[in-house]
Amino acid sequence: MSAKRKIHEYLTSEIASGRVKTGARMQTEKDLAAQFGVSRSTIQAVMSQLVTEGYVKRFAGKGTFASRRDDDMHVRVNLDIHNIQSFENEAAVSGDRVTYRLISFSRIAAPARAATKLGLDEGTDVYSLHRLRFIENQCIGMELRYFSPSLSLDFPATALETEGVHRLIEDVLNIRISRIEAALRAESATAEDAAHLELAPHAPLLVRSHTLYDTSEQVILHGDSFYVQPFSFRYTASVRA
Repeated sequence: MSAKRKIHEYLTSEIASGRVKTGARMQTEKDLAAQFGVSRSTIQAVMSQLVTEGYVKRFAGKGTFASRRDDDMHVRVNLDIHNIQSFENEAAVSGDRVTYRLISFSRIAAPARAATKLGLDEGTDVYSLHRLRFIENQCIGMELRYFSPSLSLDFPATALETEGVHRLIEDVLNIRISRIEAALRAESATAEDAAHLELAPHAPLLVRSHTLYDTSEQVILHGDSFYVQPFSFRYTASVRA
C-alpha cells in the first residue's frame, strides 16, 4: 500500500468513525508528515484529495477541519419516491407557479464538488446555470447547476429565463431523466449568496443537492438549490419493515 493511500485511509477512518469530530481541527501537515515519515508535499496531496471528497474543509489562516459528507450523515432520512418530479411540478401541486431571474449562464471551471459528482477532473470546463427562483413574486431561493460537458446545450435564450431544468433536459434536449440522487443540508449564506438573495451575511439556508442520471446511468447534471425562510418542504417518508 502506498504512503498516500495509507494516510488517506487513516484520516478518513478517523473522521468517519467519529474519533475526529465534525468541526474539529485536523492535525497539522507538519505533525502528520512526522507521524508517517513522509514529506509535507505528500500530506498536502492527501489533504487536497480529502477536500475534494468532502471529508475536510480548509479555511485560510485558520487551518483544516473535519467535515461530514452528504452520504455519511449520522441522521439519514430515506424517502420512498415513486415518481421523479421537478421542483416546478412539486410547486404546481400546491397551485404555485415558479418563475426565475437569470444571474448567469456561462462556461466555467468546475469546482471540486461538482467535478467529483460529474466524474471530471477539478477545473474541467462545464456550463453553469445560476438563477433566482420566485413564487408569487417572492424570492424563495436560488439554483446553481453544472451540466455534463458531454451534453450539447442548444437552449433558446428565452428558455433559460422561463423553463425549469427538468423541462430543459427532457423537452428541449430530449434526454430522459431516469434517476435522481439528492441530499439535504443546512449552511450559512456566503457573502455572494447573501447579496444575490438580499439576505444578511451568514443567514441560514436549506440546501438540496442533487445529481441527475439518464437511462444509461450517465450523469447529466449536478447542482444545488438554496432555499430561504419562510420557504419550507413538506414530505412523507415511509418506514420499510
